[in-house]
Amino acid sequence: MTYPMPPAYAEPPVAPPKPARFGALAWTSVILGIVGILSSWLIFFNNLTAIGAFLGVVLGVIALFGTRKVLAAIGVVLCVVAIVLTMVAQQAAVEELDKILGDTNQGQVGTPGEPAKQDALVQNPTWGKRFTWDNGLAVDVAAPVACQPGQFAVPSSIARAVKFEITITNGTTAAFETALMSIGTDAQFNGQKAEMVFDSSGGCDSTYDSATVLPGKTYTFHVAYAVGAQPGEMQLVFEPTFNSAKAAFVGQA
Repeated sequence: MTYPMPPAYAEPPVAPPKPARFGALAWTSVILGIVGILSSWLIFFNNLTAIGAFLGVVLGVIALFGTRKVLAAIGVVLCVVAIVLTMVAQQAAVEELDKILGDTNQGQVGTPGEPAKQDALVQNPTWGKRFTWDNGLAVDVAAPVACQPGQFAVPSSIARAVKFEITITNGTTAAFETALMSIGTDAQFNGQKAEMVFDSSGGCDSTYDSATVLPGKTYTFHVAYAVGAQPGEMQLVFEPTFNSAKAAFVGQA
């Protein structure tokens, strides 16, 4: 006796895996975002990475229409963060460079005893005014007074001499060494260099000497200059340290 054979059933064909759509764009966006964040604080080089991050944003947005939506969204976020960090880093670098290369008279001008103004004034201070640097150090220059040089005063030929009383106020949190400040070397009268007077035997002797001015303290000294026979414009320039902002006092003498 023969028995009928059961019918054979073929297994349904397995569907091939669906290819990832825009997957490469999503990964590219993520990589550009990571590189942009890591390089955001490298000045100059971060310009290139910021451009790459912007491209990563574009690619990530396109990839959002593909199959790797989560990965694409992560890439877009990373790229946006990289661009923002780059802008913050460049702004900080510009501000730091402005401080280093501070222009002449970058500071605050005011009357001694008055609170410093928030906005720096552009005009040069004159006698009786105070110049305050950003760190709190300040200098006051009183109006010049005539003085009579002695017989052995230097320079030997002086048509007329004037003496200035100068006060340094240390509004910083650290001691200030007056030897660091440029005083007396940059003085002009009517557009020409004014010579400092050294007069140990007369009334025009300068009393400036190196000193340590503690925080909250002041240091006052006198400096005399040889000027022309007739009154004219006098300019005195002070610079606390090398490459710091200069305070240029201008007035009649």
